[in-house]
Amino acid sequence: MTAVALSAYQRGALPLSSSTGRTLGMWDLAQRHQHLQFWQTIREIQARLAPLGAEIAVIKGVATEARWYDELGERPCTDVDIFLAPDALADSARVVSALDPARGCDSTIDWLVRRRLLQHVDLRVGNIAVDLHFDPLKIGLPTRQLDEVWSSTQMLPTPHGTVRVLRPEVELVLLLLHLNRDRFALLGPFLDIRRIVDRADLDWAYLLGFVAEEGLQVPVWKSLAAVAEVLCLAIDVPPVGRARGRTWDRLWGGHARLQGDDGRQRARRLQMFINLHATGRARENLSELRRQLAPPRQLFEVAGSLRPGQSYVQYFVFGRFRPGAANVRLSRDAAC
Repeated sequence: MTAVALSAYQRGALPLSSSTGRTLGMWDLAQRHQHLQFWQTIREIQARLAPLGAEIAVIKGVATEARWYDELGERPCTDVDIFLAPDALADSARVVSALDPARGCDSTIDWLVRRRLLQHVDLRVGNIAVDLHFDPLKIGLPTRQLDEVWSSTQMLPTPHGTVRVLRPEVELVLLLLHLNRDRFALLGPFLDIRRIVDRADLDWAYLLGFVAEEGLQVPVWKSLAAVAEVLCLAIDVPPVGRARGRTWDRLWGGHARLQGDDGRQRARRLQMFINLHATGRARENLSELRRQLAPPRQLFEVAGSLRPGQSYVQYFVFGRFRPGAANVRLSRDAAC
């Protein structure tokens, strides 16, 4: 929140000492420099993927900042998030190799992505962390409307080049679900939601239909209600089912909000429960549970936790649960 606090201080809306103002100014300069590096990385990604004919959309991060904020550096960002076009998913291994040659990659990733078993992978482009999304929502359950998400993307001109971004309604859903993933621990994402609600000409009929088709009414609308409550926004939030609504309140209610890094750490144990609050997706949840209990060998191999030729049974039964063993989460994030 450095740049937002600095802007308020410069307007006289936030009383701070002059030394604190200078410190915020130095932090703001460092953050602006980092965001310029992120934009340079996005241009490098576009250049590397051009020979493959693979397109990407920039999601969250500096794209959200360029779209809904006033100045560079106002929205905290730690990496670059990109969403690979669905028609390029069959070529995921080549995309990964083009972006991060040092990582090493084979057709295993293509197999995992094709079966919707892998939703993203963490890469390094130069010295910048890049989160390559094969599924934009990245909550475990596969996005049903993947082609619709891509076909509805929009081109956003910025001072740093034109990039493809999600339509505002889909971006809002993504950010609301991300609040669930982070257990409402930080204030910054609340501001993201407010900026979109205030500044975007949202098509609420489209938004309601999109959320209903994904069966994500509970986590999405409960999250929007939480943001409205914390920030005192006048939003007519759609109602949700009572049973799932009550369990959501127990897991993500007011006691869980704005607890910083401690809250985010506890959120890791709650992520799988986002899926269970989806409606009409029992079969997919069963598949996810089965994958959690017995993940395919390929996920461990892509994660680098299982060496070629190493016994899967021996690793799974003995190595994974040995004290001090690498903690590979049994989720679609395992290949990060």
